[in-house]
Amino acid sequence: MKLQHVETLIAIERSGSIRSAAELLGKSQPALTKTLRQAEEALGFSVFQRTSRGVTPTELGETVLARAKVIHTELQRLNEEVRQLQGEDFGTLHVCLSPLAAVQIIPAALRMFRQRYPKVHVQLSSGLFPAALTPLHQGTTDMVIGPEPPASLMNGLRAQPLLKTTISVLAGKTSKYRHAKHLGDLADAPWIMIGPRERPGTYAKLFSENGLTPPVALTTSESYMGALANVESGDAICTFPSRLLEKVEAAWDIVRVPIAETVDPLQISLITRAQHPLTPAARELVNCIERSVVSATRDDAR
Repeated sequence: MKLQHVETLIAIERSGSIRSAAELLGKSQPALTKTLRQAEEALGFSVFQRTSRGVTPTELGETVLARAKVIHTELQRLNEEVRQLQGEDFGTLHVCLSPLAAVQIIPAALRMFRQRYPKVHVQLSSGLFPAALTPLHQGTTDMVIGPEPPASLMNGLRAQPLLKTTISVLAGKTSKYRHAKHLGDLADAPWIMIGPRERPGTYAKLFSENGLTPPVALTTSESYMGALANVESGDAICTFPSRLLEKVEAAWDIVRVPIAETVDPLQISLITRAQHPLTPAARELVNCIERSVVSATRDDAR
């Protein structure tokens, strides 16, 4: 396959039809159809199946397109790297952030970054693992800043520790659980698990480490704010990063439950792909992130 084949496949997949893809690329429909035919002949199978509504990827086509997107992204990064090395203020960075990183790390880092790269576009998105790691593996995200995933999810990735945060157990100010002294007193509480259902929550680890059976969390929330809203309004309980809580607790009718047991600190790390070099702009952003963390840690010590 040639690079023009990669470009063609991606354009068709994104547009949903050969006609729209041709318009996107500024080519005629017959010319694009010919390029698609060449790509499929080189592969030995059809990448797309034709329907009355356009085209959709075949099962094998999905695999080819996933790889094509990685190639296309790397070519874009190569172009950006060359131009940045030549002194141009050009490019795009995609950064996925946990709520704590979005509040405590990235604002100061971006202010510093803009002094060197005022025109590089920085796209911020939110996410928690494991979902946040998929676009990183695919190359569509440059870095993820958030809780460090377990080793089983780190294949091909590199984690740089940034800071740790203690974990608080939260209840609403009117909750019957707000004065609980021990973890066992919360065994029958309606826990909310922050994060996707398929991964173990912080609360589950807390129970297990203290010899207790973790209660089943019947509510999960991938939104920290969504979790706080539910805790505030009833008897629900959740764990929450203390560093982030310090920034938001004044706006919510919530309290820290004074249980004797402690939760292991949460490691916040910068996660990148291990075998793929960062562009100069991305390296500069990493430097600014490190400086932002040093500043935040210094402020905590005062």
